[in-house]
Amino acid sequence: MCGAVAMLAGCAPSAATGSIPSRPQPLAARPPATAGVGRLPEPELHASLIAPSRAPYDVDLLGIGTQFVGIRLTNSGDRVAVLGRLRATFTATREGVPFPCNDRHRVVGQEREPASLGPGESFVFDRALDCSMPLPGRYEVGVSVALGERASGRGDPIGAFSLEVVGGTTTPRPYPARPGLYFAMIGGRVTSPLPPEAWRRGDYHVVVAVVNAGPGPIPVGPARLTMETYRVGSPFPCSGQADPLAFPDRLEAGGVHTLQAPVTCSPSEEGHYVLVGRLALGAVGSEIEIGRVPLAVSHDPLPFVSDPLDVHPERGDSVWVP
Repeated sequence: MCGAVAMLAGCAPSAATGSIPSRPQPLAARPPATAGVGRLPEPELHASLIAPSRAPYDVDLLGIGTQFVGIRLTNSGDRVAVLGRLRATFTATREGVPFPCNDRHRVVGQEREPASLGPGESFVFDRALDCSMPLPGRYEVGVSVALGERASGRGDPIGAFSLEVVGGTTTPRPYPARPGLYFAMIGGRVTSPLPPEAWRRGDYHVVVAVVNAGPGPIPVGPARLTMETYRVGSPFPCSGQADPLAFPDRLEAGGVHTLQAPVTCSPSEEGHYVLVGRLALGAVGSEIEIGRVPLAVSHDPLPFVSDPLDVHPERGDSVWVP
């Protein structure tokens, strides 16, 4: 779950901005049962966390890139500790609101991890923090570990840490009429020129996302999206029609929902553009701006890949966009 809109950007690992080691906690190993062999006393294992303290927010991912949490296991006993596989599960809350986490049962490089630890040995198991963090803010993350091939359930809690998701200048926008709801509009930064029918068909499209950061369900329902297309250097936009969006009737706490929308007022020729989206809920709801997407239209998009656009509306370049 590296991002709710991973179709727009790859889920590349992000370097942690500092890390927090935790104090070791006792952990009981669970070696798989073997027919005809009595259960040996469980060795003394201790677990501690090496966790990131900060991570950058990426609106194109509606969250953070891949962050890893280190789980250090130490055998402080006097005999070999049989581990089997280590499975980590996470919980994440922001301002008391839980956000979903995925359980990753397959781990890249897991075959190189030790299946046992000798007396006095330690090993750090890296596990991806695969939790939905669709808004900037401070998240409280709990970590549980299960050992052994037959481990089930969430395992044993081994600790918790705080992760500050640091937002940039482009983040989801709150919808004032429904506190707790946030909206964002996201889109690719480069496309080749398209005929009008391809634009209307949605060959290039934006993604509109809604997030419920409130403590309970919030009604959403039908919405309308109005999009304006500005050519860089011109103060005059091309305004498209208001398109209906069919959001669910309500969104549960911590929920994220995304929809695709075509660009109805399409760029007519090569150049630099900015797509400005405005959204309103219901038939008479107030419009709010939910995002600006810089877009380069070119037959040869390669020059734009390393520097997609030398245009940054999010930092206040608004000479050409009111």
